[in-house]
Amino acid sequence: INVVYVGIAGFLVTFVEKLAGGSGIPEIKCYLNGIKIPNVVRFKTLIAKAIGICFSVSGGLACGQEGPMVHNGAVIAAGISQGKSTTFPFVKSGFDAFRNDREKRDFVSGGAAAGVAAAFGSPIGGVLFSLEEGASFWDQSLTWRTFFCSMISVFVLNVFLSGSNGTWGQLSSGGLITLGTFQDQKNHGYSIKHIPFFVLLGILGGLFGALFNWLNEHLQLWRMKRVHVSKYRRFIETLVVALMTSLLSYLLSYFFHQCRRVSTDTTDDDEKSTTFQRRFYCPNGYYNDMASIFFTFQETAIKKLFHDDAEYSISVLLIFFVAYFILAIWTYGLSVPTGLFVPSLLTGAALGRSLGMLCQSIFPHWKISTGTFALIGAASMLGGIARTTISLCVMMIESTNDTTYGLPIMVCLIFAKWVGDIFIPGIYEIAIELRHLPLLGWEPSIVMRKFFAKDVMTSNVRTFRRKEKVATILAVLNKTRHNGYPVVDEENTFCGLILRHQLITILKKKAFISSLDEKPHRKLDLKDFQADYPRYPSINTVMLTEEEKMQYVNLSPYMNKTPFLIQKDAPLPRAYRLFRTMGLRHLVVVSPTNKVVGLITRWEISEVESKLQKILRKDRDRSLISEISVN
Repeated sequence: INVVYVGIAGFLVTFVEKLAGGSGIPEIKCYLNGIKIPNVVRFKTLIAKAIGICFSVSGGLACGQEGPMVHNGAVIAAGISQGKSTTFPFVKSGFDAFRNDREKRDFVSGGAAAGVAAAFGSPIGGVLFSLEEGASFWDQSLTWRTFFCSMISVFVLNVFLSGSNGTWGQLSSGGLITLGTFQDQKNHGYSIKHIPFFVLLGILGGLFGALFNWLNEHLQLWRMKRVHVSKYRRFIETLVVALMTSLLSYLLSYFFHQCRRVSTDTTDDDEKSTTFQRRFYCPNGYYNDMASIFFTFQETAIKKLFHDDAEYSISVLLIFFVAYFILAIWTYGLSVPTGLFVPSLLTGAALGRSLGMLCQSIFPHWKISTGTFALIGAASMLGGIARTTISLCVMMIESTNDTTYGLPIMVCLIFAKWVGDIFIPGIYEIAIELRHLPLLGWEPSIVMRKFFAKDVMTSNVRTFRRKEKVATILAVLNKTRHNGYPVVDEENTFCGLILRHQLITILKKKAFISSLDEKPHRKLDLKDFQADYPRYPSINTVMLTEEEKMQYVNLSPYMNKTPFLIQKDAPLPRAYRLFRTMGLRHLVVVSPTNKVVGLITRWEISEVESKLQKILRKDRDRSLISEISVN
């Protein structure tokens, strides 16, 4: 059954929509950075991802639903902002004011935050996640809008969850993933002598997170060469992973388990937890500790490691940790919708609880809560893999309904990020780099200060005159794929910038003038250029007669006369920050006399930054190796 479920999810990704695979967080992060990825916020992607994640999780894969929920929320928000749909042409919402890149990006930020908020029941965590991991352009108004969106998301989810539980109106269900509440602080608290062990968990989380990312990166490179060359290979791989996951879970539960007696003094609060204790070849009155973790919902397994007083041996927890760690590496990147949060929390909880049990045996007189160690271990592992800090801390606090553990969670997350960043970037940054997407980080590399705009610009720039022949425009658009073209006068002095979709609209609407002496006047307005947003027509759709090709277009009324410019001798970090903060796709380079000398695109800035980062990483690795050899 697991193979069939995963096969359905794999079919939706492999043969329906490729972008429905994975978590979708790297793609949304790039979209909010100003990168337009085709089909990333399409309705088909939403359907494939929403249905696929249900079958992925039901199929027993080492994945969660929180990442796809971020993507789903972003797609819904993007659709609402458009006011119309190509899939449903009869839908007309009248949101014409939002039909532009900036408003659509803000909607997507709110949708991503709503997805996180619904997954963890954490509206504040959702806002911080959208700010920390997603949005590149943020302002005060977007903060409260995103918070309002997250609040409504949690409210609506609670209403439906209360109905599914038979208690309509009881709004206390949290999110889809709840980590339980540490009610007894006397037994589940911590003291200052536990802090060093929490720091150790943070370091271990950073080390294992770096190992996870390194292994997954090399696995993705192998997949690109061997698996992704064929749709059928990608589909078969999903079936193989589903089969191996089920087989490994069965074999480990059969050969590496201990039968432990079920507690007879079970209270009402523990009754639900006891029902998830699996016998699995154990006699009556006993449960299989390995099977109780493997053959249950991931959320329930995390709660058991956090709150359950049932006994687990250190060997069983460590074997489970290693096995599930490998399965999570193998699963992330499959051609199925997958999330990374829950598998990371589960493996970290197993590692943390085993360390807590080890401390109990070494320091028998200390009051040690293994559940607290499991909580810190879970946060450390997820922080070491994803490198999220502030948002993850708030999500963990909101999911457990307890602010007591804010300090140790912050401590472990800081150390997990510090240690992980020494070796390799976070998992989302690696996924973006493997896809060669031009994502720009918050700050440029230090080495970039040695370069200038003229060092990376494209010199042979195709420009247009303010009054250009229709045949010339048509020929340039057919031969090139640039998104923007500088407009110059007879002395090559910069006058403005015209976009590709504007030129196509002018040609389709035939806003021509018969001669160069005709007075300039505007024949098109803003609605004409926004009518086809965001899927503008191709130049191949333009049909003109030979007589029309001999006419002219006056570009002066339509061009942007005040675009962002940069001098050719300006430092390259200045150009980087313009791209990063303004969401630019191209930047015109001019001389001191305002002559057009070149053009810089986002791809060129990103390529330079990527090469510099690799050089810095190699130099840092060499210095670390030399320091180790000297010591």
